Amino acid sequence: MQILPENLEATLSAAKKCLLEGGVLVMPTETVYGIMTRWDNEEGRERIYHLKHRPETKRLQMLAPNLDAAFQAGVQDTPEIRKLSGKFWPGALTLVVKNATQDDSIGIRIPDHPFLLRLLEETGCVCAATSANRSGTPAAINIQDALAGLDGEPDCAVDGGVITVTGGKASTVISLLSDPPMALRTGVISLQEIAMALE
Repeated sequence: MQILPENLEATLSAAKKCLLEGGVLVMPTETVYGIMTRWDNEEGRERIYHLKHRPETKRLQMLAPNLDAAFQAGVQDTPEIRKLSGKFWPGALTLVVKNATQDDSIGIRIPDHPFLLRLLEETGCVCAATSANRSGTPAAINIQDALAGLDGEPDCAVDGGVITVTGGKASTVISLLSDPPMALRTGVISLQEIAMALE
């Protein structure tokens, strides 16, 4: 595995190839370093759980390039998701929403990180993702800590330096499965901002 600098076109090409061929990637988001694979890649998902020692009961988040891609991947379209996405996406807000095709739920986010968003947009991929760290330990804000916390190596690693946008603070998580919506984790976006956007 090579650690590739984020600011090279060759790195984007390598990351696209890795993602499209079913690989597992570690790279920066605007909040913390993440580990991800294609949403429909079951083998890649299993590798993420192994690398993180993540309990199988904890689901992976969906990262999408846009709402249409999320809807095609199974996210149920609702007025609430459109209101909040219009205000906060791309950005550090995760919404727990209904799966349109299964009796299930999905945590969805459109990331506000130039490299990652471009990767998703240019591949058209929706990713299954989580933070790149050993389960139960603090999230990583640099590539060295992200890789050191894993039990093994991903196929591709992108070094975007130290994440300073949020100081390592994770996304706000809001469940749209209840009425009114419920805060599952406070993060970068305040609950007051969420309430105002839904009015």
